[in-house]
Amino acid sequence: MSPIVVSECGLGCAAEIIALQAAGRIHFVPDEEISPDRFLELVADHDIGDGELESIAVCETTDRAFCTDDAAARRLATNLLGAPKVMGSLRLLKLSVEASLLECTEAFAGYEQMRDSGGFLPDLDNDFFCVGEAA
Repeated sequence: MSPIVVSECGLGCAAEIIALQAAGRIHFVPDEEISPDRFLELVADHDIGDGELESIAVCETTDRAFCTDDAAARRLATNLLGAPKVMGSLRLLKLSVEASLLECTEAFAGYEQMRDSGGFLPDLDNDFFCVGEAA
């Protein structure tokens, strides 16, 4: 996770992110993996949030995948990184179920929480995330 993304999410969210990092569940991007020149070039050329642009710059230099629900950022990232490296939260939840990191009911609960928090996500059936298992 890049520094600007952490700073954009608010105090409660930042506290949760720091707890996840302390538990070894997520990692912060080391400063040397962020090209300030590339970030500033993206800022000058694109009207997309700084967190998304910083993350795209990191993904370009580290060959990491990019995940966002910002449609404009996904279009830009797809052009720069290639479609296989770009996803939204629904695909991330689906991949988490496929990798047995989440049960499909947990993924659906996460989806509902995102929608309840104002996320612009499509209507889904409660078994959307279930892959080869009973809903």
